[in-house]
Amino acid sequence: MQPDVSDEEIGMRSFQLKKGKATERAIEKIRYNLGDDWGELTGDEIELLEWVLGDIWAFIARSDWEQIAFSELTLDDVFSIINIARQIIAHKKIGSVGLNEIHAMIKKLESE
Repeated sequence: MQPDVSDEEIGMRSFQLKKGKATERAIEKIRYNLGDDWGELTGDEIELLEWVLGDIWAFIARSDWEQIAFSELTLDDVFSIINIARQIIAHKKIGSVGLNEIHAMIKKLESE
């Protein structure tokens, strides 16, 4: 009897769940650090931030991701990340170029 779900589908779902949890933890650290400044972000900006962080998670090594101190991001950093995400969405910047720019920015925040 054939299983209802293939191993590939299970793997893809597992990947999406891990990506979602990693992104959620990063967002929580950013939100906690920004405190009241978090309220300056619109719902659309938060969605863009979540989307691009998820793509960064998929783009870089897990060991690199785990070393990033997301709690060190400033509001200006967050707006810079969102701006790059907007450029990617609008096809004004190639995705991999934008993701590399964001990765370079947040890699500086590696925890010791």
